[in-house]
Amino acid sequence: MPSEYQSNNITHTSLSFPPPSNMSRLFIFLNIIFVLIANTTSLTERNLKPKPHTFVIPVFKDTRSGLYYTNVTVGKPPIVANLVVDVRGSALWFECDTVGYNSTTSTPVPCGSLGCEQTKDKCTTCQAYLKSELTFNTHIATLINDDVMLRYMSPSSAYVAPKLPVRARIACRGYFEGMMSMLPAGTLGILGLGNSSTSFVSSLVSSYKIPFKVSLCLPSKPGNNPGSVYIGGSPDRKDVTGLLVSTPLISNRETIEHGEDYNYFIDVKSIEVNGKRLSFDHDLLKNKTGHWGRTKIKNVIPYTLLEASIYKALVRAFSEKAKKRKAVYPFTDCFSYKSFGRKSLLGKETPVISLVLGGGAKWDIHGPNSLVKVNKNVVCLAFQEADEFESLFPIEIGGYQMEDNLVEFDLETSKFSFTSSLLRHNTSCSPQ
Repeated sequence: MPSEYQSNNITHTSLSFPPPSNMSRLFIFLNIIFVLIANTTSLTERNLKPKPHTFVIPVFKDTRSGLYYTNVTVGKPPIVANLVVDVRGSALWFECDTVGYNSTTSTPVPCGSLGCEQTKDKCTTCQAYLKSELTFNTHIATLINDDVMLRYMSPSSAYVAPKLPVRARIACRGYFEGMMSMLPAGTLGILGLGNSSTSFVSSLVSSYKIPFKVSLCLPSKPGNNPGSVYIGGSPDRKDVTGLLVSTPLISNRETIEHGEDYNYFIDVKSIEVNGKRLSFDHDLLKNKTGHWGRTKIKNVIPYTLLEASIYKALVRAFSEKAKKRKAVYPFTDCFSYKSFGRKSLLGKETPVISLVLGGGAKWDIHGPNSLVKVNKNVVCLAFQEADEFESLFPIEIGGYQMEDNLVEFDLETSKFSFTSSLLRHNTSCSPQ
């Protein structure tokens, strides 16, 4: 009940309340606990949400074709497709009908949206124009977004986490016999890693705010010990990344004019064998305006292609060091294994080929990347003379020369980095 008292002619009224009951205290306590749990759960969920900074894709070697492939899991219900890895391919694409792809999680890419060259008034579903030097011609496919299962590394750990469903852009096409005959047996498409508007890499870079950086570590042996593709960064291995040497990535007008701005070129200025410069017309390595940068990186050819005069100069240099032997297909110049010590192609008896690049960097190509052992007595030069009517460029670096080398294409800084052979440092792209 209110009570009243007077002080200095002012009347004060005080209110008195009964003490809170035990039930009221319990109710207040439970509300506080609920708020604390809710906030903690929310923070935990935010902290547990994956934050990939590098995606990791396994790469295997196909011995019959000399090419490299991976397998990716796409959609729901999930399908697994074997895809050839093409460092300058324009998209991730596969033959959807062949693998029974009918995903409930796929969505079409609308015309006029980012990455679609067609405007809204031209179509409703975006079409991609697929380009690969494996298939030569351009083919049309439908662009869609779907979940692709990828392993990843986070900023806080070098541990490669289990697979995460990643929303990415892919190209879906029907069966085309002429295209499939050019792919290795068992593969149904291409994992393109080039910088095109339809690029699989571009969609990951945009969605996950990672650098446009692609690293490639190709395996030298077939089997269950794959190499890796890294999208967004490089492997967190200081024993490997500490070996990287860099040179500029070059934009080449000769391919841009053909609508192929996603090729990768470097500025090889000369070639050395054991430090001695090869004799050939070095203007071949310059473009029409007199600038360096006509060496193309092309992992979908097994062996590096050289313009005829460059190839002959390389053969002469090796012939001075080793006895010639009868050629073994598909090679044209072979040598006695005994001339190189018959123990290891990393030995001092094996000549070292050096690609001399801008800034003075050298990409050294050692025996395991310059020679192929075809039998116990014979090794063959793992380079081929380019057909003058088929090759536009004097040097096209093939997959064999990149095996057990870490190479990195950094489009953020227009830089190409490489390690040369990891075997010289008692490691490889497929560590046990």
